[in-house]
Amino acid sequence: MINKLGLIHTAAVHVATFDQLIAEIAPRCAVEHVVVPALLEQARHEGLSVAIAQQLAQIIADLQAQGMEHILCTCSTLGGLAETLNSRVVRVDRAMAEQAIGLGSRIAVVAALESTLEPTKQLLYTLAQAKPIQIETYLCAAAWQAFLANDQASYLQQIAMQLEHIQAVDVIVLAQASMANAAKLCQQKIPILSSPRTAIESLFAPNEPS
Repeated sequence: MINKLGLIHTAAVHVATFDQLIAEIAPRCAVEHVVVPALLEQARHEGLSVAIAQQLAQIIADLQAQGMEHILCTCSTLGGLAETLNSRVVRVDRAMAEQAIGLGSRIAVVAALESTLEPTKQLLYTLAQAKPIQIETYLCAAAWQAFLANDQASYLQQIAMQLEHIQAVDVIVLAQASMANAAKLCQQKIPILSSPRTAIESLFAPNEPS
């Protein structure tokens, strides 16, 4: 069992979301949050550069120095890079992607931020291994402007509207942790997967090594 968990976020809105989940699923776990929105903006403009890797590595080292046993990166753009830097780091969308692969071969990936699409696709292809999968991507670019304006209601509603129109896939993946509540606002019958709860449940599953 994990007794101390560090979380790396690129948006402050995630702090309350994950505090609530951890309080429900692993109430005895101590939590330390680091919020670094500048890293996401930097990645959007220059890609996953050496400079970003160095900054992430320092954040991870600082969290480990505070006794954090595992670290969860809640940013889907940076999560894959973060995992390569330290074996104790897990990207928030890994468990969700594993679940998606198990549900079918036709997968829709929905994101509000373009830089999230490619890392999510690559994760799905990697986890699929020899299984052939088809991925369709949907970008809700206007929704991201609402997110930046702290208009969560508009952000989620715009994503929900996109979800309503997706057809002919086996499963829908919400590529960003901030999108999770959009699934509650639509009547889509296709399974919709989001990462926050799935990630925390996976981390604290009884068979997980500490």
